[in-house]
Amino acid sequence: MTPVPLRIGRLPMPGFTVRRSGIRWLCEDGHICRPGEVIAFCNVSLAPMGRAANSADPFMDEARDFQIAFAPRCGGRLRKSADSAYGGFIDRLPLYFVWAPDFVIGHLENAYGRRGEGLDEDLRPLFLAGRRVTELAEAHEGLLTGWHDRSRAWWADDDGSFGTMLSLGNCEQAGVLRGERNAFLELFEATSGPAHAVFISDNTMVPCSAVALEQFQRTRAQFEEIGADFVRSFSAGSRVPAPREWIFTGLLLSALSRSPLSEHYEILSRSGLQRSGPSNAVILSLGSEFPVLLRHRRLGYSVSCHGFRIAEAGPAVHAWLQSNFEPVKRTPDQIRRDFQHLIDAVRARNDTQFLILNVLSTLIEENIHSYAPFDTPMRDTLSSVRAKELNLMLHDLARERDVSIIDVDAIAADLGSRQHVPDGTHHSGTMQTEVRGEILHALRARGVPGFGAR
Repeated sequence: MTPVPLRIGRLPMPGFTVRRSGIRWLCEDGHICRPGEVIAFCNVSLAPMGRAANSADPFMDEARDFQIAFAPRCGGRLRKSADSAYGGFIDRLPLYFVWAPDFVIGHLENAYGRRGEGLDEDLRPLFLAGRRVTELAEAHEGLLTGWHDRSRAWWADDDGSFGTMLSLGNCEQAGVLRGERNAFLELFEATSGPAHAVFISDNTMVPCSAVALEQFQRTRAQFEEIGADFVRSFSAGSRVPAPREWIFTGLLLSALSRSPLSEHYEILSRSGLQRSGPSNAVILSLGSEFPVLLRHRRLGYSVSCHGFRIAEAGPAVHAWLQSNFEPVKRTPDQIRRDFQHLIDAVRARNDTQFLILNVLSTLIEENIHSYAPFDTPMRDTLSSVRAKELNLMLHDLARERDVSIIDVDAIAADLGSRQHVPDGTHHSGTMQTEVRGEILHALRARGVPGFGAR
């Protein structure tokens, strides 16, 4: 049988020179590839022809971490081309090779599976892009590695309307959506495309419903007032900020200046450049709805951060937060109203589907024989009671606002929470796979484009 050449294929970008790095392989020579398995990737850059680059050019805020991974449409035994990789920075920096559609990275022997079907290329491209927290955060170690406040990926080899899924939630969503290899590979190996997945990090600001709503509704003038107040109050505090504290507060301001729910996205495909967004579907989590958030005493905006992040931030940050913010308790009813207002505000502008992960309601560390000693409301002292009330609230919200519930609580109970969610939050690989499957099922049931089964 004639070996199948694996050509990188066309990438039309009029007005730009497309360059790439050498090929970086994710498997060894002789590997038996599955159809649709991602086997290699390269970094890509876009250079304007005849002029200097400017901030309006495509992918400018993701230029340093823009990659294309490759998945053969058919299976077979891989034989790498000798000139596909050179090692060193030649394989890390997208400077040395002009994109050539006929370039062959390797061949498949004894090929089987999906060929033909009117498709011109035997390699399917998975595009990946990360928006760095700072351009100084260099990380060329692998596929979609680095310090990003937003990371995304898309299957984009076919024409059609893209479906965009936005993940706003606690850290448990990172493993579910980005997968074991941190590059959305498991998610996209299960979807047909053209699909686009976006993940927003919760490293600084946790995107609870109240914060997401404020971000969505905040005007530029309001943010400028927030920024001016910060410059005055943080530098005038009783403590001299350390460098790491400026980093923390700078990231907090960056999060306050953006609304992920309003963002549009540039997407490059075999057909050329197009724009997508806002999102067709948004994934939220009750795990992001902390019992207390911080509200600015004068300007009224909200901040929600992981407690351990604040504890590590430093004394100047602590003093600034204590002087300028007040803690505000949030009951399940208040959280429900925040969700209602958020969903209504977003749907007033866009036809958006909402999926919400519930929380574990039975916690391993709580072994209670009698509830009599606890004051009411018990949710203030018992996290399991609060979790049960939140899950009940979510059922009411789902009926009122047509929301899909991703029943993490039931999945954990079925698999065994002691083994698969030992701390009540972070999932095992098996748990992540099951939750990912439920999310895809909900997206398909709601007809979100691109996320059909392969």
